[in-house]
Amino acid sequence: MTELATRLRQLLSIEGLAHLVLYDGDMAKVVLDADVSGGEDAEGVPLVSRSHEQAGRHLYYILEELEPDFAELRTGALIRTVLRVPSGAIFYYLVEPGLHLYGATSAVDRLDELDALFADCVNDLRMVVNYSPLDFGSYLSKKSETPARPASWSRPAEPAPEDGDVVSVSHTAPGAVVAPLRAALDVDGLHYVTYYAGDVYSADMFRHPALRRYFLATTPQRRRDKYGRMGLLLPGVARRMNASLSAILEGEVLQIVLDVEQGAVYYHALPDQRYLVGVTLDQSRVAEADQRVGQLGRELTDG
Repeated sequence: MTELATRLRQLLSIEGLAHLVLYDGDMAKVVLDADVSGGEDAEGVPLVSRSHEQAGRHLYYILEELEPDFAELRTGALIRTVLRVPSGAIFYYLVEPGLHLYGATSAVDRLDELDALFADCVNDLRMVVNYSPLDFGSYLSKKSETPARPASWSRPAEPAPEDGDVVSVSHTAPGAVVAPLRAALDVDGLHYVTYYAGDVYSADMFRHPALRRYFLATTPQRRRDKYGRMGLLLPGVARRMNASLSAILEGEVLQIVLDVEQGAVYYHALPDQRYLVGVTLDQSRVAEADQRVGQLGRELTDG
């Protein structure tokens, strides 16, 4: 732990990642803060350190409850969680099984930069403990011009259909609602999106030939059903996260990124208790899909 703590101190910055906690399960092993002003508790621990330690522990419990859902989807372990609020963000990354790194920042104008920096740091830590790097947030793929994939996984040789021909829409609705959902989908980015606004509107590209490799052990309909059930649970997850973070960050959770080994699930809160849930199945396109969900959220809010 001493070597890990030394490496983490190099990441610490008041202007960037101001709070770091390394957990073994729900136990904090290393707690680092760039600024510990603000008093101490009865045990002499800085209040800010205690608040972040408790927030990370609560986050561990919440995310553990989601593990069975991802296990059923067969998309691998939850490797990266990002919570974005108006005043900053929380990062929670897998270092090795049971070991996680928590980071908090209030640098709202540097979130993508700090997320990528955090990913690099965690991969450095993984190599220290003899684990291979992971493509957190598709940052490794973005560094490479051509993400490596097995040749057998390349797109089919037959002519590709128009994207609109393979988009499945689960709800008959006015074009003003469905059209933005369809437009947000892309075979190289966002593969599924559902808009919860009283009624539920969903669109996906699961039938696209280029995505067949993701359905060797399941079917498009099973994935739709599972993501639909998960989408109904995520507002409750967000409320629990809001309660856990209220002492350390101002404002409610706007976005949650649940990055697994194969793709990611996105929750995007909208005004009037509306929200979006998006999915990509391609780990090399996690960042692209994140941007598409954010853009769709802005369109639905402004429109």
